[in-house]
Formats: sequence, structure tokens, C-alpha cells
Amino acid sequence: MQILLFIPAVLIFLYELYRFVKDDYIFIRKGISLEQAFDIAFITLWLSLIVSRLLYSIFHLYPGENILFDFFSFKKGGFSLTGAVIGGTISIYLVGKYKKFPLGRLCDFLSLSFLYTLPLIYLANAFFVSKESLLVIFLNAIIYFVLLLFFVQFLYPKILNRTIKEGTLSILFLLLFSLITLATQLLVSLKNVHSFINPENITLSLLFIVSIFLLIKQERPTSNRRTAIR
Repeated sequence: MQILLFIPAVLIFLYELYRFVKDDYIFIRKGISLEQAFDIAFITLWLSLIVSRLLYSIFHLYPGENILFDFFSFKKGGFSLTGAVIGGTISIYLVGKYKKFPLGRLCDFLSLSFLYTLPLIYLANAFFVSKESLLVIFLNAIIYFVLLLFFVQFLYPKILNRTIKEGTLSILFLLLFSLITLATQLLVSLKNVHSFINPENITLSLLFIVSIFLLIKQERPTSNRRTAIR
């Protein structure tokens, strides 16, 4: 049932990706068609779902339980959004490298498309949480809506005119996603701070650190670095 409510989010993701890719001159110059971009998008979606389910099972695994049984059984819950982001990031990188796509630009477009879906994903998730968690759910939906406006109105034009390097937008998304999720998890854990230290938040902390490292590396000036796209 949970995954059915997220079908509109998938449709929005695919539509926004279509809008970003269809007239992009870099993709046109490199002979990358919409079909190729959508192939990567579908591969990313499937791998994201698998990793999301796997990490959910790991994050909520109790001593003595079988992880394979938990993976195929949905009695304990559904998917991890953190897992979906991590799985999507890994799959985009691997598939993009293999197919020799302009990786930074591809990651930016997919990150933007996914960002369009996040407010809806959180609102859909409101059907599966307790009343005490509804405020946090709606807060996340508002935060990601504001973040979407900032990315689309401010960062996206800078990617198009190459004021900022390709890939910067997607790195910023990973950094802010991990930071926002950690902040809201801390808000939820105020009554029991010890519960904040769990496998998911440790994973998010690592993602935050890796994102900072990638951003520093991305922005580091190098005299012999070639432009990402010629």
C-alpha cells in the first residue's frame, strides 16, 4: 500500500527529468537521447528501491532476526528514504560512468527531479506515522519545498550558464538532505537523546561528511583542470 502512494511522486520525477533533458544542449551535442536518460532513471529507481528496502531492514534489525526474512517481509515497515538517496547516488555514478554520460550534469538533473518529489513523498508518508510525528512530516515537506524553490530559481540557472561547476548542485543536495534529516531526527529524539544514536543517523552523518569532502574537492581550483564539458 505504501509504495502505491508514491507512484505520483515517480511520475513527477520522470516528468521533471523529461523537462530538464529534452532541450539540454549538452545532452544534444553528445547525442544523448531522452530514451537513454530514461533508461538510467529507471535503473536508478529500481536500485534505489532495493537499497532502500535493504537499509530499512538493516536499520531496524533486532538481535536474532533474519535480515533476508525482514527484506522480503513488509510486516515491520517499508522503505528508507536515506537508503533510496544512497542507492540512487551509487547507481547514477556507476551507470553514468559505464555509459560515459556527462556525469555531473546528469546527477544535477536527477537530483533536481528527485527534489520535486520530496514534499509529496513526505506528505504521502503522513498516512503511515503516528500523530506525534505529523508535525515533523509537514515541517520536512515545507523545508524541501523551500529548498526546491532555491535550487530551481537560483542554482539551476547557474548550472546552465556554467557559473558553477556541474555536479555542485547534486553534492549540495546530498549535503543538505543529510543535514536536514539529521536535524529533524534530533528534534524527534529530544525526549530521549540516546535514541538519536542509531545506524541510520550514523549513516547520514557519514553521508554529510562525504558530501563536505566532495564539495571541497569540487570547488578546489586547479590550474590544469579541464572544463567538464567541451
